[in-house]
Amino acid sequence: MLDRQKIIQCMSHKLMLVILATMLTFADAADGLFVYPPVPGLAASEHYKVRVRDVAASGEWQSAFAFETKCKDGANTKEGYYDHLAGWTHTYVNFETAGAVEIEIARVNGQPIKTAVVHPLRKASACSVKDGKVFVRLDQPCLVAVDIDGQMDAQDTGKGYKGPPIHTISLFANPPLVGKPKPDDAGVLTVKPGEKPSSDGPWTTLYFLPGVHDVGLAFPLHANRNYYIPGDAMVYGTLSNTKWADGHHIRIFGHGTLSGARTKHAKYVVPAILEKDHGRYRPIELIGTTDTRVEGITIADSANHSLMLISPYKAAHPNEVMWTKIFTWRANGDGINPFGNTRIEDCFIRTQDDSLYVNGLGIRRTVLWNDANGSSFVLSGVPELTDRKLVVEDCDVIYARAKWEKWSGGRVFNMRGEGGGEAGSGVIFRNINIEDPRPTLQQFFICMTMPELYSKDAEKRKAGDLAGIHFQNISIVAPSVLGEPQILWGQSDARIRKLTFDNLTIGGKRVNSADFFKTNEFVNDLIFAPSTNTKK
Repeated sequence: MLDRQKIIQCMSHKLMLVILATMLTFADAADGLFVYPPVPGLAASEHYKVRVRDVAASGEWQSAFAFETKCKDGANTKEGYYDHLAGWTHTYVNFETAGAVEIEIARVNGQPIKTAVVHPLRKASACSVKDGKVFVRLDQPCLVAVDIDGQMDAQDTGKGYKGPPIHTISLFANPPLVGKPKPDDAGVLTVKPGEKPSSDGPWTTLYFLPGVHDVGLAFPLHANRNYYIPGDAMVYGTLSNTKWADGHHIRIFGHGTLSGARTKHAKYVVPAILEKDHGRYRPIELIGTTDTRVEGITIADSANHSLMLISPYKAAHPNEVMWTKIFTWRANGDGINPFGNTRIEDCFIRTQDDSLYVNGLGIRRTVLWNDANGSSFVLSGVPELTDRKLVVEDCDVIYARAKWEKWSGGRVFNMRGEGGGEAGSGVIFRNINIEDPRPTLQQFFICMTMPELYSKDAEKRKAGDLAGIHFQNISIVAPSVLGEPQILWGQSDARIRKLTFDNLTIGGKRVNSADFFKTNEFVNDLIFAPSTNTKK
């Protein structure tokens, strides 16, 4: 017979879960704003504290739990961290809102804040500083960063930066999450902090209860399953599947964090592992996946590529990545590779390697930020499309910084002598705002062959022209702080031709001529036109 006290404790625990679930429901319905409570067992940000209130309801201020991700000392950890970023942090808060909110930001140590700027600039309706605190108004759900005291905007943090660690912050105003489970719902298996869940069993939803969890390396995911990480949970480890047939109809969602801070970098594992096994070190890797959605979560401190949904194009069975946030500090800490069958919308990606690979079903309303080595848009996998369009639109590159100068990485639009085959037809970039006031390198570095100045190895793309890409409404605030030229560089069997630049501006001035670019003899038929209809 069970001990009476244990029965009472068990019943009390279940009752509390039910009460919590009910409170969440009421909070969602009351004023359209829901702010998650602190994560039990996890320290809040050392640098910033945040409060939020509903504007329409004139609601009371609510404290939002401030997560913090930190770059470790790369020189001592041998884990791939960039040494010049050691000690840098990024604070972030996630909350849900159906309408306008006001957010207050203050320093934990009480030191007054003097200036603040929201990025993307167009996302906030108001930003001011009063009595040493920042007040930001967001009129609808969106993902933004706030530059405090000009740490990013007012100084060059790229090549040669020797200053103190920089402490940044983001505000993630998410739309209400649809389909949030309750702990006592049918088919829900709850996981307590410190408990290693079974990867299989008679459940459809794995629910990580509030607190800190560790699922280890390559926790197995299966088809027709949901994995819920609420905003008051932190999960360490990586998630993956092993069979192409077992990767469909998966949902990974919530406003909690999946962290790689306890995961070794694949290149530093002892004894060394094979390249084919590096996927186990990626926060999320699904092979053969269709009808899969990653939504709302934050992926922090990735030890390898953050999110890879590997599948060829299947129009009737797309994957979606929505309202997902990514922070990486390490080499190989790329953002998202959509391969052929994934749509990316409303994401925030800060990486120290490449942010996005241009492929898949489209990329929309995504914020991009690089500090060390990465490119915003990698073009090596750009497809050749005849039956559909691949549109990258309404995206904001808020920072494009780089540690190095003469090498193949970094930049915004980057083709670095990789890949091969005919490419470009059907691909459209439109309404892209590059608002970094101090970008390290040039924005266009489309090189089929790497120019000698930038690579001693002269990387060369395989045969096949790049033709037909349409760049429409591309706004560049400032040129390279190092004076790097915009480059289009073809080769005899891989020419660059018939690229259209429709309303390309830099510093507010329209570019009307191919003289804007440094080119070779294998680049021709560039088209410059004023913008007409941005939606055609």
